[in-house]
Amino acid sequence: MEQSTISNPKSKIQNLKPTRAFVRWWLPVLLWMSVIFIGSSIGPIPRVGGKVTDSLVHRIAHVLEFAVLGALVLRASSQDNQITKREILITVIVAALYGASDEYHQRFTPGRSSEGLAVLFDAAGGLLGAWICRRWRQRMGGESTDEGANGR
Repeated sequence: MEQSTISNPKSKIQNLKPTRAFVRWWLPVLLWMSVIFIGSSIGPIPRVGGKVTDSLVHRIAHVLEFAVLGALVLRASSQDNQITKREILITVIVAALYGASDEYHQRFTPGRSSEGLAVLFDAAGGLLGAWICRRWRQRMGGESTDEGANGR
């Protein structure tokens, strides 16, 4: 006897749930990582003012681009749940690791250089983005600022 070729519509909807969750939470993270990667693939960047000004502007750029990444990673790792120290730690680790891979990638980009100190600014940016995301959620959704007994 042949099996029915009509699939269960309910199972199709259930199969879409993980895809929708990925698109909602993690696709923005991957898209922003792509923006960072593409930016790092561009050759020499123009200098801004003198050596001190140029260095300051580039450090601020690292912090800002990784603050966006930090906010997106925290948003994805916590989803609609209360933000815990675990998600913040995950966010900083992801920012630092991606920052390190970004610096490694720049070693092979003509006209670009790689410096380990930039990874610290990337991690700081990730932490800043996580902090902003958490504060935003506290203000918008009424998430408690109390750390509680569970380390939250």
